[in-house]
Amino acid sequence: MRLLIVLSLLAISYTAIIPEQHTGVQSIRVKGKLLCGSEPAKDVRVKLVDDDFGPDPDDDLDSGYTNADGTFELSGDTTELTTIDPHLKIYHDCNDGINPCQRRWKFELPNHYITGGKNPTKTIDIGTWNLEAKMPGESHDCIH
Repeated sequence: MRLLIVLSLLAISYTAIIPEQHTGVQSIRVKGKLLCGSEPAKDVRVKLVDDDFGPDPDDDLDSGYTNADGTFELSGDTTELTTIDPHLKIYHDCNDGINPCQRRWKFELPNHYITGGKNPTKTIDIGTWNLEAKMPGESHDCIH
């Protein structure tokens, strides 16, 4: 009996630290709100991508612009042999001075929001972000 309890606890802890693996058609949905200071960041370019490595180019899952109130929602799907690596990219000019290219923020999205199939059943809400802040690893991008 004691061995059964130990094995059960090991199985539970193992599944808790190993992310769910997906193959085939996979989808994800993300939403949030962007500000520039105290004002809504409207018309900011947002992209949902599957960040691929090596010779395989990134897959654009969805893209758009924030609404007048700074909100956005993106969702998309792609087919992969392994679990997708979803990222949200935000291109903006908030607190950018005279730089001709846009600031690029990139968020890695957690795998447990990935849904098997074309229609995501979960939504990651990244909350409200003030684009005035400097993000670690942020870059500038002229082509997106």
